[in-house]
Amino acid sequence: MAGSISSDEKHPQDVAVVDNRSLENDTAAEKRLVRKTDLLMMPGLALAYFTNTLDRANLGNAKTDGFEKDLGLVGNQFSLLLVLFYVPYALFNVPWSILAKRYNSARVIPLAILAWGACTMGAAAAKNFAGIMATRIIMGAIEAAWIEMAFRVSWIGQMGFIAGAVSGLISWSVFQWEGGLKGWQYLFLIEGSITIAVSAYLWIFAPRSPETSRWYTEEEVRLAKNRLEQDSQDQDTKFRWDDAKKQLKHWPTWAFAFMALMYGVGVASSSNFLPTMIKRLTSKATTANLYTIGPNLTASVFQVSICWLSDRYQQRATFACGTTVVSLVAWILLGTLDLVHQPQVGYFLTYLITFATFIPSNLVPAWLASNTPSTTGRAVSLGLNYMAMNLAGVVSSLIYRAEDAPVYRPALITVGCTQGVFIITAVLMRQYYVRLNKKIDSGELSSAPGMENRPDYRYAV
Repeated sequence: MAGSISSDEKHPQDVAVVDNRSLENDTAAEKRLVRKTDLLMMPGLALAYFTNTLDRANLGNAKTDGFEKDLGLVGNQFSLLLVLFYVPYALFNVPWSILAKRYNSARVIPLAILAWGACTMGAAAAKNFAGIMATRIIMGAIEAAWIEMAFRVSWIGQMGFIAGAVSGLISWSVFQWEGGLKGWQYLFLIEGSITIAVSAYLWIFAPRSPETSRWYTEEEVRLAKNRLEQDSQDQDTKFRWDDAKKQLKHWPTWAFAFMALMYGVGVASSSNFLPTMIKRLTSKATTANLYTIGPNLTASVFQVSICWLSDRYQQRATFACGTTVVSLVAWILLGTLDLVHQPQVGYFLTYLITFATFIPSNLVPAWLASNTPSTTGRAVSLGLNYMAMNLAGVVSSLIYRAEDAPVYRPALITVGCTQGVFIITAVLMRQYYVRLNKKIDSGELSSAPGMENRPDYRYAV
C-alpha cells in the first residue's frame, strides 16, 4: 500500500535507542573484562613484586644475625655489597624491557623470577665476600626485569611492605633455630624457595594473550582485541628518536629524575637498614626482626589510602610533599635523639619513616607520566626516573659507614636532608605547572605544548 512503512524500516529515534543500548552493553562488557583482567593479572604482578622485594632486601635481616662475621666481612664491605647490587639493577632495565617486548612478558618474567630465586638460594652457600658479591651482582642484573596509574601501582607496591613483614617474621623464627646451618642461610634458602614457587605459578597461570588464555570467552577475546586496537590508534606505539632527544632537552625531565634521586635515598635506606635501625632499640637481634612487621604492615595500609586520596583529588605534589615532611622529621629525630633510654620513641619513628618515605615513589612517576605528551617521551622520562631512584640505592649504601654504627647519625641526617631537597624541588615544580595552567586559561598559551589536539588539557599538579 502506498504510504505504508515496511516492517524492515526503522525511525531514526528507534535506531538511536538500539545504538545506545548496544553502547551500554559494550560498556558493561568492557567493565567486566577489565575486572576479570585485573583479577587474573594483579595477583601475579603483586606476587612478582613480593618476591622482588623479599630477595632484594633480605641482606638487612641477615646483617642482624652475624652475617658479616660469618663471611669475614670487614670495614664497609657490607655497604659495597649493596652498591654492587644497585649498579646492575639500575643499568639492566632497558635490556629486560627489550626482551619482554620480544618474547612476551608472561614468559620472560617467570624465568627472571626463577633465576633470582636461584641466586637467593645460592647465596646461602657463600663462604666469603667474593662468593656473596657474585650472587648479589647477578641478582641485581636479573631483578632489573621488574619495571614499574598511581592507585594500581600502590596495590602492587604494598606487596613490598608485606614482603618486609614476611621476611621479618621468617628471620625472627629461623634466627632461633639450632641446626647445621646459620640462621641467615636458612633465611636465604626459604625465601629463595618461595620465589621459585611463585615463578612456577606465573609460568602456568599468567595469560600470555587474550587469544591463548583459557580464562576468556570468545566474546571477551573479541572485546579485548578491539580495546588493544583502539589503544594502538590512540597512542603512537613507535619509538621516535626525535621525541626522545626533545624529551632529554626538556629540563623538567631532569628535575623529575633529580627528585627520584632524592626520595630514592630514603626508599633504599628504609628497605636495607630498617632491621639495623630497630636493632639499636632492643637487646636481641631476633626481636629486631620481629619488630619490623608492625611498621611494614602499617605502611601498606597508608600507601593504598594516600594514593587513593591523591587520585581522588588529583593532587600529586601536595600528598607527596606532605608525607615527606613527616619522614624528614622522623629521619632526623632518629639520628639525633637519645633513644637508648627512650626505645618506644625510636620505634614509633620507624613507623613514620616506613609509611611516609615510600609515598613519593608512587606519586611522582604518575605525576611525570601525566605531564609528558608523547609515548616515546613518557618512556624516556620514566626510564630516567626509575634509573635515578635505583642509583639512589648506591648513595644510600655508601652513607651507612661501619665506623658510624650503631647509630649511623651522619647517614640518618643525610637521608633527612635529601627528603628536604625533594620537598623544595617538588613545590617549585608544582608552581611551575600551576603557572603554565594559568597561561593556558588566560589564552596566553593556546594549549599545552604537544597537546594541540586537546585544548582542554591541563597539567597535573
